[in-house]
Amino acid sequence: MKPVAFELERAGTVDEALALLAGTSSDAKVLAGGQSLMPLLNFRLARPEVLVDLNPVSELQYVSRTSSGGNGELRVGAMTRL
Repeated sequence: MKPVAFELERAGTVDEALALLAGTSSDAKVLAGGQSLMPLLNFRLARPEVLVDLNPVSELQYVSRTSSGGNGELRVGAMTRL
C-alpha cells in the first residue's frame, strides 16, 4: 500500500522544527530515521497531514566527549548516524 498524501516540511534548526510543529495541526509527525514511521505510513496506520523532517537539523548530529573529575561522558546527538 502507499501512504496517503501529506505535506513534507524540512526543518533546518531545532527552533524551526518546533515552530513547524507548533504551527501545524495536532496530526503532525516527526520524521527522523523512518524505521518506525514509514511502515505505519505504508499500511495507512498513521495518516498525518504534515511530516516534519529532522534530517537536515545539524544541531542534532554530533558526538562529543567530556571529562569531569576523571569520569568521562560521551554524548551522541539524536540524529547522529552510527
